[in-house]
Amino acid sequence: MADKPPDVADFVGKFFTRAQGEATRAARYGRELLSLRQLRIDRDLMFVKLGKEVRQLVDAGEVSHPGLVRGAARISEFEERIKQGEDTLRKEGLDPDNNPSDGGSHSG
Repeated sequence: MADKPPDVADFVGKFFTRAQGEATRAARYGRELLSLRQLRIDRDLMFVKLGKEVRQLVDAGEVSHPGLVRGAARISEFEERIKQGEDTLRKEGLDPDNNPSDGGSHSG
């Protein structure tokens, strides 16, 4: 008996089954990437929060470590330079808190 030619419906069915499996796998991979990205964002935000808390402790004299004290002093220097730059812009009639290059956001 001769082999019967492959049925088109069978071929199309297998194709769609495989495509659905690949789409499911791609969706799972995408969800995992988004989850990983969010975890990294959350971690970085926690570092920022922790840094702010450490600075408050250093400023209050509750924590004293040479590296932390130097870091807090460096942040104070940055803040002073930022204030000077903002004052200069304000004298020129510009709003330093409305910067189009950062989407107009201000977190100060």
